[in-house]
Amino acid sequence: MTSTRVHTPSRQEAPGALRSDTTRVVAVVVAAVAQVVGSPLGSALSGRSVGDVSDGARSLVTPAGYAFSIWGLIFLGSLAWAVYQALPAQRSRLVHRATGWPLAAAFAGNAVWETVYPFGGAWQYVTQVLIFGITAAAAVGFARLQRDDVRGDLRGWARALPAATAGLLLGWVTVAPVAQVGNTGVALGADPATTSSEVWAVVAMVAVAVVGAFVVLSSRVAAGPFAAAVVWGLVAIAVAGGPLPVTVAALGAAAVVLVSLVVRASSSRTSTGSVLLG
Repeated sequence: MTSTRVHTPSRQEAPGALRSDTTRVVAVVVAAVAQVVGSPLGSALSGRSVGDVSDGARSLVTPAGYAFSIWGLIFLGSLAWAVYQALPAQRSRLVHRATGWPLAAAFAGNAVWETVYPFGGAWQYVTQVLIFGITAAAAVGFARLQRDDVRGDLRGWARALPAATAGLLLGWVTVAPVAQVGNTGVALGADPATTSSEVWAVVAMVAVAVVGAFVVLSSRVAAGPFAAAVVWGLVAIAVAGGPLPVTVAALGAAAVVLVSLVVRASSSRTSTGSVLLG
């Protein structure tokens, strides 16, 4: 009499075809590399950088130039996670399956955005649509980290890398669409020196504060990286030299997000390391 052994998937392994895992893994790696190459490629093809175009249409919500250095950290985290999830032992993990495609879509969107934005003109309006698509894809990846089944698979690097990558990316692209809308408005002829522009900028900062606080308070994973990126962007808007009401609104929004993170951390019984990533 023979017995049949039934294989029960572990918490690190989800059922499914390995071929689809390989496709996803390759897509993540290619997209992560593409977004690193996108910016220098766009500059080489157009003869000017993303910063050149942005500075040519600065609005009241354009962050100070140093703020864009956060992309270096996002790129580094994206590449590290792309390599890690491609390891043979990691390919079928639920956390990588859940977040792989949406984050790959966000990376690919970044690559396209960085390549075409420096051309300016009509391409600036195309990238306006792209930036919201990138934000949506990053939000899906971030939201999937919050699922109960996925959180059960978050351990070690499989927690740190997706959480840092998704959190920082979503945090920054929570601020970036507002900044780009401001740039597009100026490019279309809006005068940033008017009272209506100041009112719009203040309202935009309030909106970022509300969205940022909601995400921090409602998330179980990656709230720390998300909040850090949002605050980074808001403070950069505050120090960019705009009118006092916009500066105060940006700093106030940053404070709201920080307080939300403190409230969330104080109400959690997790360890310090988990709070930073969670």
